[in-house]
Amino acid sequence: MKTIKLMGAAVWVAMLLGCLPNHAPGVTLLQPPTGEQTSLSRLTVGAAGKLHLSWVESRDKLSLLYHTSLSGDRWTEPKLINAGEDWFVNWADFPFLSVNQAGMTAHWLQKSHGGTYAYDVHASFYDAANHTWGESIIIHKDGVNAEHGFVSMLPMSGERTFISWLDGRNTGSVESHAGGHAPVGGMTLRGGIFDRNGETLNEWELDGLVCDCCQTSAAMTTAGPVVVYRDRTEDEIRDIYITRKVDSGWSTPMPVHADNWQIAGCPVNGPSVAANGNLVAVGWFSAKDDQPKVSLTLSHDGGETFDSPVLVAEESTNGRVSVAITTSGDIAISWLETRGNAAKLMLARYDQQGELQEFVTVAETRASRRSGFPVIVSHRNHVYVTWTDVTSEPRVRVARVNWSF
Repeated sequence: MKTIKLMGAAVWVAMLLGCLPNHAPGVTLLQPPTGEQTSLSRLTVGAAGKLHLSWVESRDKLSLLYHTSLSGDRWTEPKLINAGEDWFVNWADFPFLSVNQAGMTAHWLQKSHGGTYAYDVHASFYDAANHTWGESIIIHKDGVNAEHGFVSMLPMSGERTFISWLDGRNTGSVESHAGGHAPVGGMTLRGGIFDRNGETLNEWELDGLVCDCCQTSAAMTTAGPVVVYRDRTEDEIRDIYITRKVDSGWSTPMPVHADNWQIAGCPVNGPSVAANGNLVAVGWFSAKDDQPKVSLTLSHDGGETFDSPVLVAEESTNGRVSVAITTSGDIAISWLETRGNAAKLMLARYDQQGELQEFVTVAETRASRRSGFPVIVSHRNHVYVTWTDVTSEPRVRVARVNWSF
């Protein structure tokens, strides 16, 4: 297996001292048509190559899910997907879109009965012919009042959508469970394929015991979808794992790297995966022995094996990682560099050998939960970033990073 040079510590020191040779890329703000009290933004690139943005606006008890798309440097008029007063709105678990050639799928979390942490994953499917969103469905069919969330979605051929999610059907009473030890069973990872009308075509349990409230992430390789997530062993080792769709079903989950981080509770800090053909990049946060760090690892065979990880950041970081791969095959990774309550949204570019090419500070932000999880995507060889600006009232921001190559 090819080994990537471990160079993160020296790079991090050089970044802090400002002495790392780099050609700082420019950052162009592309303010979307969002007002105040907006957050939970996500970017996605549709199958037709258009960039889409979704976000949630809060009006008292009402939550509204909007979306827009980018045409040149202009955003289209925002469109309302759905709204409700009974949504479960969480800083780390956010709605977003999946866009295929003929339609879209959107999801959000909606409270069920039975307790504070009882909620379902609702999804709505867009009818492109009639320009309407269909009635929402609950994607899981267990009927259990428990936690369901941390969704990943991917467009597939034939107007299908792949969806994975954390499923608490085996956890028993959710009222006593807020991210630590599950009282009865464990949180599971499930996945399914849905048609254009939301009918379930296939559904699988991908892992029978996973971390309770870390984001999942999915990407499409040449061979099919892969899902990365934070696993959980009986000894409370919570490392990042991957499972791949294969002809016979799904591969046995395996670690992308053995951090051996033992923590008796959920860190609410999931991984991010991106793919371009058989090139797969995974970024993640860990804090073994109370030493926080952000790592990046690459696979050149669709996620079957991974190179030794690159240390991207350490010590002054709280993670919140996002990863993208450009059309040319370079890897972008974002994270939060923290100093007390203040934070910087950082973005770095690596080549396919794991060598750092350049980095940029995208924005000043906050280390608090209110700033949420920044997200990056690659679009036409640029990297786009969205985050929540909390310098005053929460407001969604978007920027384009123009690399120096």
